Amino acid sequence: MKIELNNVKRDSDVFANPKLNSKSPIIEIFSAIATGKDISKFGNKADTVMKHVKDLAAQAVLGNPVAKAEINTIVRLAIEPKLISAVKLFDFMGTFRQIGYDQQPMMTTYAHESIRSGFQASRGDVPFATTTWNEYPIGTQTISAGYAVNYREIQSGNLDKVAEGMEQVQTDMMNKAMYYVVNEMYNAIKSATGVKYFSENAGIQKSAVDDTIKKVRRFGQPSIVGDYSVVSQLNDFAGFQAVAGDATSTKLPESVMDEIRKTGLLSTYKGSSVVELPNAYNLTELNKTGDNFKTYLPEGLLFFIPQGAKSPLQVFQRGGLTSMTGNDIVSGTEITRFDMEIGAGVAKGQEYQIGLIRDENFEITPE
Repeated sequence: MKIELNNVKRDSDVFANPKLNSKSPIIEIFSAIATGKDISKFGNKADTVMKHVKDLAAQAVLGNPVAKAEINTIVRLAIEPKLISAVKLFDFMGTFRQIGYDQQPMMTTYAHESIRSGFQASRGDVPFATTTWNEYPIGTQTISAGYAVNYREIQSGNLDKVAEGMEQVQTDMMNKAMYYVVNEMYNAIKSATGVKYFSENAGIQKSAVDDTIKKVRRFGQPSIVGDYSVVSQLNDFAGFQAVAGDATSTKLPESVMDEIRKTGLLSTYKGSSVVELPNAYNLTELNKTGDNFKTYLPEGLLFFIPQGAKSPLQVFQRGGLTSMTGNDIVSGTEITRFDMEIGAGVAKGQEYQIGLIRDENFEITPE
């Protein structure tokens, strides 16, 4: 859906209540009601909140922009903590930081330099390495999601569609944020010059996986991260040969069989955790052949990310969620839209610290 630019109304332009925040009782109660949780502990406060929301919806039906903005603000504050909690999972893949709207995302890169002397005095000091660092700015990407809002339903006390919309926004924004970060990683590593641990093959090959683990492991124990299409291929590497020299007799230990039975995947390979990146279907777009839906994330990318060290991948969330209301160009439906700014990059000159294998059986079309 697309909102006409000339009818967009930013909620912050018409409604600003500094006392309303994610910890306000009205937000907690509204979220509990919308998601079907037990509200008995709130007593009469739940009725008071619903009456207030219904009154706002009644005014919104009549076109009151302040009432619409307050409803959107309540929904936004209910969504924001869960979304930010989900986005913080980027800490697993790299360094995640939240910064204010007035701050510029700055990438930090480190380098090791040493001074080499042509000769050494008999009692002089020895050459030693020093660490230098540099900062440079990066841009941000606006991640957006929204849903059609029906104020008459809210006025009647029915929050089912609001609950669906909240869930849709959280899922859609997290998927889009992950898509953006994964593409930034892919582009940075593939286009890096000098030393890099990157290979492209038809299928995920055991020799390539073992070689990449060996190289990346010196920066820290790597986690093997990717879509199901690639991490599932590691299952075939976990066997042992019952008969030496007879590849057809490869068997799996019972412990490995148990892992695969539970999740369909190995949990570890050669000491490295195997992590599947959730990759849902985008039900609004078909794939190139038209026989299935597109996935949010590109398939065929297997990353090797060292843990316990400063990762070259740096992800920023700038400010919080913002909301606005407008009419869909095509249908005229009133849409509530939410935006979040994300910035991501791999520190220049440190791309080699993340390994990447691309399965050429999957087409990669990063934006």
